[in-house]
Amino acid sequence: MTQPSDPLSDLASTLSQEYADSRDAQRERAVAELEQVIQRVPEQTEFTNSRRYKIRGPLFLLVSLSLLGFALHRGSTGLGVCAAVMAVLFVLLTWQHRNAGQHAFMRLTRRQLFVDTLSAPVDLVDIVDVSISEEGWLTVQKLILRADAPLPVHRSARQLFGNQALALKKPQPQIRIQSAGLMQGGRTLDCDQIAEILNAYCQAAHAQRHLDALRQEAQRA
Repeated sequence: MTQPSDPLSDLASTLSQEYADSRDAQRERAVAELEQVIQRVPEQTEFTNSRRYKIRGPLFLLVSLSLLGFALHRGSTGLGVCAAVMAVLFVLLTWQHRNAGQHAFMRLTRRQLFVDTLSAPVDLVDIVDVSISEEGWLTVQKLILRADAPLPVHRSARQLFGNQALALKKPQPQIRIQSAGLMQGGRTLDCDQIAEILNAYCQAAHAQRHLDALRQEAQRA
């Protein structure tokens, strides 16, 4: 004998399936949007310092040597000593920056920031604010971190106006990256361009974290 169908059970089953289909469709749309944010940036981008001191060093050296010659001609000991010290410093500066633009000291992935003078990478999702400025002869990147974010240890670069990343706890956790300008792919970047790249990678890192969570949720479902 055939059992009569239960309308309420059929309706519940239909609604449940429609809900599951709607949930899957929403998840797929979210995944597509997150992947779009992630794919706006390359998987990895490397940065070098600029060649500003490879050019400026010899120019300032010529100036200091001219000043030294003038001081010797006038018999000015104080000026001569000052000019000689300047010449030595600019010789050192020129020598230290002779390979400027060739070594990538900073690298961004879709999850982390790597800098040569830091003991460990920085998770981009821990960065809450980015500011870039020109301070004297250096380009400075200031990356503010979450209060509970782990801080790596930094070491000294031991170079005049060299590439130096500092991990600082006060006044708030931050990474401060100083360099003689910044280049990417042979192109010198200004402050706005650096900030745009950093912000895009931070957005990609957050999108990647959300995407990982969605995929884990889909596996559990």
